[in-house]
Amino acid sequence: MEEIIKVNGIGHFEYSTELYSYIHNEGKVHWALKMVDESTDIEELIRKAELLFIELESFEEAAKIKIAEKLIDFKNEFWPEYDENDAELDWDAVDAGEFDITIEEFVELISLIEIEIRSNEIYCEYLDGDLFGGHRIHAHFSDDYNLNKAEI
Repeated sequence: MEEIIKVNGIGHFEYSTELYSYIHNEGKVHWALKMVDESTDIEELIRKAELLFIELESFEEAAKIKIAEKLIDFKNEFWPEYDENDAELDWDAVDAGEFDITIEEFVELISLIEIEIRSNEIYCEYLDGDLFGGHRIHAHFSDDYNLNKAEI
């Protein structure tokens, strides 16, 4: 197995024996090509990474909206933007959704920090912009960029 490979547009990836992945940690977004075992087709992973890099701006915009749509109800119901113990809290305003975060606000707050190209999916990790107390958002996409799962 080569120690270093080049992915057009992104740069050089170095193999990590601990992570079983080729890693590129330069720039705002860290990239990884996940090797399950020796049979993993590295050329296919490289092709998928190069294609995603070309489409990254539109992918990121659409992905953030899909994640927000998936997690917005969980955010508003279980991670409220108000203090439930506040004696002055207007519960009618709470029930009316006045404290709810919007999808647009959600999208603005989260930021992509990691992409891992896998044989059967694309895994992305996002900073939550303190929507969920600093927990990371984990998103799994199909090869055609459909959101399969998003979780905290």
